[in-house]
Parts: sequence; structure tokens; C-alpha cells
Amino acid sequence: MDADLKQYLEAMEGRLNEHVNTRLKSGLGGLENTLVEKMRDMQTELLRGFAAFSEGQTFRLRKVEADQSNLDAALSGRVNVVEARLRQIELRQGIEPPQPPEAGR
Repeated sequence: MDADLKQYLEAMEGRLNEHVNTRLKSGLGGLENTLVEKMRDMQTELLRGFAAFSEGQTFRLRKVEADQSNLDAALSGRVNVVEARLRQIELRQGIEPPQPPEAGR
């Protein structure tokens, strides 16, 4: 009877292990799907946050570029005025204006 009982218990242990493994695998598969879905939701939220931040930064950068362009235009205009005044002074004083350097030198 000892051998029969041992064989019966081993068979029962095998069936129990198989049943537990099957249940664990099905439970873990569902958990994995839920986890993947949650990770995708988090990724979507992060991307939305980065997009909103990026949009604000883009507007700020455009403003800085426009301001820089305006400064360049104003500076260029002021240099043109100074050059014109210098040319008038040179003409009044009879000074020969310098020649621009030749290209290729």
C-alpha cells in the first residue's frame, strides 16, 4: 500500500503542478497585457507633455529670431547712416575714399 500511495501522491502532485502552472501562465499573460497597455498610456502622456513644452519653446525661439533680425536690420541701417555721413565729410575735406579690396586677393 505504501508504493500505491506514493504513486498516487506523485500523480496528484504532477496534476497539481500542471494546474498551477497553467493558471499562473494565464494570469501572467493577462497581467503582461495590462502592463503593456499602461506603459503605452504613460508613453502617450509623456509625448503629449513634450509636445506642449516644445510648442511653447518654438514660439519663444521664433520671437528671439525675430528680435535678432530686427536688431540686425537696425544695426545695418545705423551703419549705412554712419557710412553716408563719413562719405560727406570725406567729400567736403577733399579726402579720397578708400577703394574696396579686389575680389580674389
